[in-house]
Amino acid sequence: MTKPFPIRFRVPNSLYLVFKEIFMTDVYEIDRLASQLPNNPTIIDIGANAGFFDIQLLSKIGQATIYAYEPMPANVKSLQETIANNSRLQRCIRLFAMAVTGRAFAQLSLFAEPEENSQVVASVFAEFHQNNTCELTVPCITLTEIMLGNSLQIVDLLKMDCEGAEYDIIYHTDPELIRRIRQMTIEVHDVDSDRNNVTVFDQYLQEMGYTTSYSRINSSCYALEAIR
Repeated sequence: MTKPFPIRFRVPNSLYLVFKEIFMTDVYEIDRLASQLPNNPTIIDIGANAGFFDIQLLSKIGQATIYAYEPMPANVKSLQETIANNSRLQRCIRLFAMAVTGRAFAQLSLFAEPEENSQVVASVFAEFHQNNTCELTVPCITLTEIMLGNSLQIVDLLKMDCEGAEYDIIYHTDPELIRRIRQMTIEVHDVDSDRNNVTVFDQYLQEMGYTTSYSRINSSCYALEAIR
């Protein structure tokens, strides 16, 4: 159970490392992040996984409206179970079993681990991770459709953990819509030496008026923050 706002949830063995990263290592520095948000913030969570980030954040703030997007069936099932068992989450989290893109597609192919595993490194890139031996087709929605469809004039926080899809999402969304986002916390992966790497991505956000910083998570992955 969490504090100060109690939330009960189950941690499957397959998701223990994700739980440890978020709750024990505190990769999002949640107290600091929560202190930067207004009362009842509007949040978009792309790559919600089993919802541990949303759970941790809602354990620190009283209210929020979270649009959570997660395409992997096992993760969706786990988060649905948590929401069903916590009435406050039913009011705060709007869960969509979809991938998010920048360009519009009816469906998207993802490469992932077998369902009995954690499915935490599912990616649009076939060679993103050696454990991604399964391919599945999932429905998807653009960030543009999310923002316009929900009449979001301001997004207080965009959290993204989508294994390389961050580039398509940001690069192919109208900069005027991106600028509605006050703060971002993004896991950024070096995919190539052209545009899909943290250096170019960071510069792109700075050119749109964001103050940015990032730190290395591992040899090809970074935690990036951007604030307007």
